[in-house]
Amino acid sequence: MVFGMPEPQTYDAWIAELQRLAAEQDLQWLVAPGSAVHRKAYEQGLSPTEELFALRDMSEWRGCGCGGA
Repeated sequence: MVFGMPEPQTYDAWIAELQRLAAEQDLQWLVAPGSAVHRKAYEQGLSPTEELFALRDMSEWRGCGCGGA
């Protein structure tokens, strides 16, 4: 460990934190049950919070794109 740097988090700990955060915000439905589904975000260095917010933002309705009001 480098002084001042946190220990690397295992994927299992990372996914558990993602699930905890999702439950806290009633967003469990955004977290896929498969053990490897969110691994890309983990490997890219995203925090569980960043992954959850990205999923939440993608799930928001932004209209159909048809140009209607």
